[in-house]
Amino acid sequence: MDFDVSALSADFRNGLKELENDYGFSTEGAIKLTAEEGEAGLARTAGGFRITYSRKCEFYREFLRILTGETECREKCCFSTLGVMADCSRNAVMNIRFAKEYIRTLAAAGYNMLELYTEDTYEIPGEPYFGYLRGRFSVSELKELDAYARMFGVELVPCIQTLAHLNAIVRWPRFGKLADCNDILLAGDERTYELVDKMFASLAEAFTSRRVNIGMDEAHMLGLGRYLDEHGYCNRFEIMADHLKRVLEIADKYGFKCAMWSDMFFRLVNKGSYSPAEGDMPSELIELIPDNVTLIYWDYYHEDRKSYEEMIKAHKLMGNPMMFAGGIWKWHGFAPANMSSINRTAAAFDACMSYGVDEVLLTAWGDNGGECSLNAILPGLVAAAERAYGNRKPEKAFARLTGVAFRDFMTLELADAVVPERDKFYLSNFSKIYLYNDLLSGIFDYTYRPGYKETLAANARKIKAAGRRAGRYAYLFESLSALADLAADKCDFGVRARQAYKNGDRETLAALASDVLRFVRKLDKFYSAFKYQWSLENKPWGFDVQDIRLGGTRQRMLHCREILLDYLEGRTQSVPELEAEILPAYDYDPEAKPDMIFNLWSHTVTACVM
Repeated sequence: MDFDVSALSADFRNGLKELENDYGFSTEGAIKLTAEEGEAGLARTAGGFRITYSRKCEFYREFLRILTGETECREKCCFSTLGVMADCSRNAVMNIRFAKEYIRTLAAAGYNMLELYTEDTYEIPGEPYFGYLRGRFSVSELKELDAYARMFGVELVPCIQTLAHLNAIVRWPRFGKLADCNDILLAGDERTYELVDKMFASLAEAFTSRRVNIGMDEAHMLGLGRYLDEHGYCNRFEIMADHLKRVLEIADKYGFKCAMWSDMFFRLVNKGSYSPAEGDMPSELIELIPDNVTLIYWDYYHEDRKSYEEMIKAHKLMGNPMMFAGGIWKWHGFAPANMSSINRTAAAFDACMSYGVDEVLLTAWGDNGGECSLNAILPGLVAAAERAYGNRKPEKAFARLTGVAFRDFMTLELADAVVPERDKFYLSNFSKIYLYNDLLSGIFDYTYRPGYKETLAANARKIKAAGRRAGRYAYLFESLSALADLAADKCDFGVRARQAYKNGDRETLAALASDVLRFVRKLDKFYSAFKYQWSLENKPWGFDVQDIRLGGTRQRMLHCREILLDYLEGRTQSVPELEAEILPAYDYDPEAKPDMIFNLWSHTVTACVM
């Protein structure tokens, strides 16, 4: 379709220009587009279409309807803020080209905020070791993204850490002396607040938004390390409150309004649990919480609406402004978990709507290496946006946004599905578990059950077939089908090898040794596809970790083959690894609950110290 955009503002004209290659239309044509503020919608006019919007991103959301033949629509988002948080701290830092693509996609889906989660992956002038060799965003890059996001009506918001989760910097002598315990900054130390001041000075230069998420979550050992040595044992809630007060003062100096994760307030008065306290939150503790900070209730675990409602009510009692943060799971391995995320988000959003929570955020964490693509979670993000706009069936909107069938995209999570069919929640990472499970000392051999091999192999074929219809997203299907194929092929190796060794079945052992060469070829195929995926989306830093992990897996496979051949050809008299009993180290009951997540690479590949 060819459009006349002369009547539009410069931002909308430029924004549509950016979308031309994504959706194959032209901004030099006869179909006249006009736009005006109002309730989001679309209507025909004599020479074209009128798009109405209550926020700029909705202009692009409604425009996509025109491309798919719609002529009329009226809708309203239930939330004033509908945002996404992208993790750029677990090695995968988006490259600028992809970040712009993601901004366009989010705007067209109806999102009006993007938080960049950057622990140390943003530039602080004068602090060269902050984000050193980590692919940090420069101030100029953030300015560029900020301007681009504003064009699409997306507020780019910094999401940083000002207390814990700063493990990447404390390795350097420059910052080691600022650590209390583990990855937690030393509260009460003036050097800490000098660093925090520099953080905000950098953010003030890079971002036009004056919102900021200051983190403050999961500081479980606050006050129990160097702070304890210097001050003795102090009330940890008061340590937290005093530190927060100082951070808020610095933020106010630069004009920022702060939000923070709320869990530490609950944990410090509730025996470490992030759940409603027994009885009301003590009033003397509530009084210590500054009223000028928004508390973010984060929860991506519950499947029932009631759990979310109880925690929302508990937050309301605290009296602060609040925001809800759910999650679209991508932080448990290489594959997404859209099905489970969609159901959990639906329950959470319904609770938020009932209790007047006006701002919501969908987190996309990248634990243990940032292996899963941000594009892989688009089904979950679109479903969440549609629910926010009052539509409970996301299929049509998803096809409109991506050009790919929703059901095809949902096959990506089959890389982790070891059971043939699941109608309910499914949240596992068997593709990562079986990728890294050792051939001879397989910690997770005990999880294998008859049928897993065939199911994973069938899933690999389904993913590959869907990828043929995936257009510009085909690369996701290429990498995950290759991973599922490898996981299917090697998932039972240790079980078969141990049984053959016990039975003295040298013929089977010889066949297994030969199989290893096929595994290596499949690993090479996955590596190539995954490397390409990473290069499309991320800066190069961080992939060195994948090189080390996958390269180490390849070498270990070849060594395991050598160990078997040495035994079979008489150069050794035994295989000690196959004589060791594999114990059920972690809970797994496939009859009651076939889901399983174990996402620590270092604890998957070996029982020895890494």
